[in-house]
Amino acid sequence: MKKTALLLLPLAVLASGCGTTNNYLANKSSTIEMYHIFDVKTSAPTAAIARAASDGLGRNTNSVNTNMPLQIGVEVPAKPGRFTITDLGAKLGNTGMGQLMQIASMQNGGSGMKMANCEGAAWTARAVRNISGSNSLTLHACLYKYRQGYHLDTYAVFQKTEGGLEQISRDLAHKLVGTPEEWVNKTIRDMVRSVETVAGAKATHVEGMPELGPEPAIAQLGR
Repeated sequence: MKKTALLLLPLAVLASGCGTTNNYLANKSSTIEMYHIFDVKTSAPTAAIARAASDGLGRNTNSVNTNMPLQIGVEVPAKPGRFTITDLGAKLGNTGMGQLMQIASMQNGGSGMKMANCEGAAWTARAVRNISGSNSLTLHACLYKYRQGYHLDTYAVFQKTEGGLEQISRDLAHKLVGTPEEWVNKTIRDMVRSVETVAGAKATHVEGMPELGPEPAIAQLGR
């Protein structure tokens, strides 16, 4: 009886306003692109920094794919490189593959087939965090070595599903363990914190948008 009452309570509250109820239960999907660049001044070897970044990504994602290309004869530059964004769907245009990508983009909330281009980076990674029926995160990371240390460039596409009767259970979960947005913030910051530990230096946030907000309260208690 008590469990039934708890489940019916949110519906009773929603029923108090028809317009509010419809807006709450309407199926919605949203896509947010974000990027953040961090600077770490250190003499730590590239392999150690890359391993730390990979370990940090693995704490909050379902899968991590990394690549460390050979850079034979490449001089360490005075200034770090910088990532660019490649939209594969736009490049392929009206070709058959391009049209398929546009269809997939609309089905996935309009994110397109965008990815970070890490040309010249000493290490790259693509990590995915996916919670079925709730949200997904695809995060690209590029590590650029320069004379004073490293730049860690991150580019992410975050997609969120809302609405339907499932939204009630989502809201309850968010109150218990944190919102999807807070976990995106934690994913990025955990990677940076892992790098800081190995580098023996604090990272400086160079630029980025949107602003990195709070992390889940439950995660902060764990630290």
